[in-house]
Amino acid sequence: MYFAPYIATDGVHLPTYQDRLDGLLASYRSIFGSEVNLEISSPDYQLLSLFARSLDDLSQLVLYDFVSRNPAYASGEALDLLLPLHGLCRQGATYSSVVLTLSGMPGAVLSSAPQVMDDAGYIWSCPSAGISLNESGTATVEAFCQTPGAISAAVGAVHRLVSPVSGLASAINLVAATPGREAESDASCRHRLSLAAALPSLSTLDSLRSAVLSVPGVTSCAIYENSTDTTDENGIPSHSLCVVVSGGLTTDLAPVIFSRKAPGIGTYGALSAEVTDAFGVSHTVRFQRATMTAVALSLELTHLSSFEESVVEKVRAVLVSYADNLGIGQDLVVPSLYALVYEAAGVSPPTFSISLLTATSGGQSTGGILSAAWNQRFTIPANMIQILVK
Repeated sequence: MYFAPYIATDGVHLPTYQDRLDGLLASYRSIFGSEVNLEISSPDYQLLSLFARSLDDLSQLVLYDFVSRNPAYASGEALDLLLPLHGLCRQGATYSSVVLTLSGMPGAVLSSAPQVMDDAGYIWSCPSAGISLNESGTATVEAFCQTPGAISAAVGAVHRLVSPVSGLASAINLVAATPGREAESDASCRHRLSLAAALPSLSTLDSLRSAVLSVPGVTSCAIYENSTDTTDENGIPSHSLCVVVSGGLTTDLAPVIFSRKAPGIGTYGALSAEVTDAFGVSHTVRFQRATMTAVALSLELTHLSSFEESVVEKVRAVLVSYADNLGIGQDLVVPSLYALVYEAAGVSPPTFSISLLTATSGGQSTGGILSAAWNQRFTIPANMIQILVK
């Protein structure tokens, strides 16, 4: 039955399309009489159904506007309007980078910035002209993809000169590109917003951790507290804490650490920055950068029936993603990677079997557990994953 839309303590209440249509039909009959033809195929019924549909579309817009005020449901621009209330903004996309090896005339100075295309059609540009080739006719420069986002390029994929440059003969990437970042998704924005909103209700350490993770560019954070009267096994002085972080700018991190740490607690770390409080007093804030350690993986796969070569890249991608989610001080448990590799195939039963899976770092090779130091974070670069299919 049709009712007028209203907002109560339990939310917004709107009639359905059928409720609106039934109300219009009843009103029409009350005006023109009950004998009027309102069969589904009649022109009058069709016209009333269009009115009901238009009103229902308007109701959906009202409902969307109502729920968009809740951070748990807001999306797009509605979510962007809520972020500044907590001092946040949506993080934009960044550009992928690659190191190019240029070859050409010895001693030449390039009059224009080279542009090189990869096999996928993306163009990578050097930042400026004036690049000098050495006496061997080579130079190593960093180039950036003109397309924002997580654009990847394998070794040797960037090699086609877009336009001729005097003195330059060729260009190629001898290492894989470093992918950029896509524009932040609504889900990621909601996560950071929930962290910011929860800060006042968290304990001191949890509040500090959430605040550091909310700093732009920060990908991981670990906080170690020494509440004893002596220096602990990690070298942290008594009654001090050490914030270990990967990503983010020093100028952004120091004020956050100072504002969130408990009074009277010292900070420890190899990096330091000066922070001025509300009374103009300068304080030294220290913290530690995570030691990023690249891990090489060696896999031997024995292919079975229906094996497809595309599985190799799926396996590589899932292993890189797994390492991206490893925390600071978290061990790499090699046996846990078996399940990830089999899941990457996406079919059951799998079309291959794993005959070897080992991780190597710092001269240590193991098929068990690769232990991380308290301030160490493991990464698995795509170009350090060797997959042999037999």
